[in-house]
Amino acid sequence: MSCACQNKRLASELERISKLARKMAIIEQCVTEIRKHSDGTYSFNKLGYGSKGEVVEYRHYL
Repeated sequence: MSCACQNKRLASELERISKLARKMAIIEQCVTEIRKHSDGTYSFNKLGYGSKGEVVEYRHYL
């Protein structure tokens, strides 16, 4: 399996991304938003720094 294929597979797991977003929220003491993209992958950013995609979940640092 190529690296790009494996990275896309890992980015397609909502539970994994949600855990990473929670850890970032704790470190940064902010709210993070998780977005789903049209290719089935997820990404997360601080609230208000969103990218394209549908908001799926918000994670809080408390």
